[in-house]
Amino acid sequence: MLINLTNNQAKELAKLQLKKYRVLNNKTIVEGLRLIDQLNDYGIIFDELIISNKSEIDISKYSTKQTLTASQDKMKKITATKTPQNIAAVIPIISIPVKETQFLLYLDGISDPGNMGTIFRTATAAGVSGIILSPDCCEIYNPKVIRASLGSVFYLPSETHDHNWLQSFPTTIVATTLEDSTNLFELKKPASLMLVIGSEAFGISKEILQLAQHKIKIPIPGNIESINAAVAAGIAIYHFIDK
Repeated sequence: MLINLTNNQAKELAKLQLKKYRVLNNKTIVEGLRLIDQLNDYGIIFDELIISNKSEIDISKYSTKQTLTASQDKMKKITATKTPQNIAAVIPIISIPVKETQFLLYLDGISDPGNMGTIFRTATAAGVSGIILSPDCCEIYNPKVIRASLGSVFYLPSETHDHNWLQSFPTTIVATTLEDSTNLFELKKPASLMLVIGSEAFGISKEILQLAQHKIKIPIPGNIESINAAVAAGIAIYHFIDK
């Protein structure tokens, strides 16, 4: 049964673009057919599915508690993109704890939502066991992160821990850094691996570098200072995945 989205409902949904309201309500909003299809494939049950009143999308395949229809003006109000698509969904935020530890990432201060989402998407594609986030990373339920990750933040296990947690974690820590490091492609994958990717601006903290058993860098023969954090993560991840 389709229910018309009211002005008050649209106002409340628009608030989910802000972190404080996502935290307060323990839910977030996503948009776009491709993303929502992927989340549906992950088995996500939507709290609300919102479709444009001009949409011809078949919604019968989605699992949702409620389906709402909205005008184009209301779709613009509740979504973040300049040209909103004809479908959006509200999702409960549910953490997925890390259980497998053979190959983990530690993201140290990744602040750009696009980089964060891209790293999640690449890690999911490569079969990484999970991602550990430092407390100063950007929020993974930001709609920009979700969009860049193609919804994989709701699929790949992740937890938040500071560098002190790493001290007692039984794994080989491999840190990506330009200083005092060896060529990535000369290092074979350890039996258990924690690959550390540093922040876009500051790299990896000194505390974590002191814990690392290996420091590696990606060769840069061209005339450029560094590689984007998400690109560097992708190169390193695919070097270490099981062939």
